[in-house]
Amino acid sequence: MAAVPRRAERLRKVAWKLTEQYGLPRGREVTAELDPYSRPKVWVIEWRDGPTEAQLRRAAAKLDKEVLEGVGFRREYSDQAYAAAAIRFLRDGEPIQDEYRPDVNVYQVRRLLDSMKNPGPRDARERFMSAVLVKNAERQSSVFGDGDAICREATQEGLACLLWDKGAYSSLSPIEMLTERYATGRASALWRYRLIPMTAPEAFAAVQADYQASPEQIAAALSLLPQLHAALDTAAASLQERLSP
Repeated sequence: MAAVPRRAERLRKVAWKLTEQYGLPRGREVTAELDPYSRPKVWVIEWRDGPTEAQLRRAAAKLDKEVLEGVGFRREYSDQAYAAAAIRFLRDGEPIQDEYRPDVNVYQVRRLLDSMKNPGPRDARERFMSAVLVKNAERQSSVFGDGDAICREATQEGLACLLWDKGAYSSLSPIEMLTERYATGRASALWRYRLIPMTAPEAFAAVQADYQASPEQIAAALSLLPQLHAALDTAAASLQERLSP
């Protein structure tokens, strides 16, 4: 490989421009350094979260294509990104059968992260859950930072436990509140691991059968009436069609 004039200076200039272009904050900026573990040593462009590798390669080539010959690209991920991806992986995973507990490992989550632009929480609830997951994982692991402890914690404990922290719940909808209280069996597993709530008829029936239900639970059940009416109307229309000649 031919020597490139002022290689270090030019690569670091590319890194600085990419950091500016993608608005990456301190701690996630693009850097260009010699890899201390490679023999012979090679230059590596690194960054955390932010754009995908393909995006950054294209952007870097537009800035200074010549200086990139033989340069490696390495995208790392923050704990928050690992947590958000683990949550997403569980929610969108395989259907749960009975008490089946889905498995989330760091390699699957890493593949998901590699495909994501600007990985991280999508909304306030995911931010809340990601922060709780990271904190819980830190308590279980003395060696941290590669996402492995985060994925292990998500597999063992599921997602429903991430909706509260120090007694404060991330806002639960009425159907979610009733699911947290009444779900059993497969419905409980669906809620615990994938945050899939009970159906409105199931939740309403559970409160109706509970003569010790609190006023808050009764109010939550009554708030489901529009959904129940809509479900009954749909079912009635389907039956009516079966009577048609």
